[in-house]
Amino acid sequence: MNAFNSDGEGGDTMGATADARPRVHGIKRAAAVLAALAALPPLLLGIGTDLAGPALLTALPVPLPLLLGRRPRAFTWACLLIGSALCVWAYVGALAGMFLFLPAAFLLLIAPAVGPL
Repeated sequence: MNAFNSDGEGGDTMGATADARPRVHGIKRAAAVLAALAALPPLLLGIGTDLAGPALLTALPVPLPLLLGRRPRAFTWACLLIGSALCVWAYVGALAGMFLFLPAAFLLLIAPAVGPL
């Protein structure tokens, strides 16, 4: 037998290490889901207007931290980076209605801080 094929003797650690990976806590993930849902109403409001392109490009990166569920550090950095950029973009694009994305930005900024570490 080799390290990849065990007959049950000596303990098989392959399954134990695959499940022992750290995950993002459920409350943090829920805050990121709420941020993604908070980006939908401004997106839907902008679809029928001339602001469909900027609204779509603004809402597109909001759910990206949800793809990093098995990497807590990357999840934290993605939430902070996207939330900060969204706050700046909401200020710059306020006349175009991009301020409607501020709730999603704030939820992304608080997502890494809620729940246990």
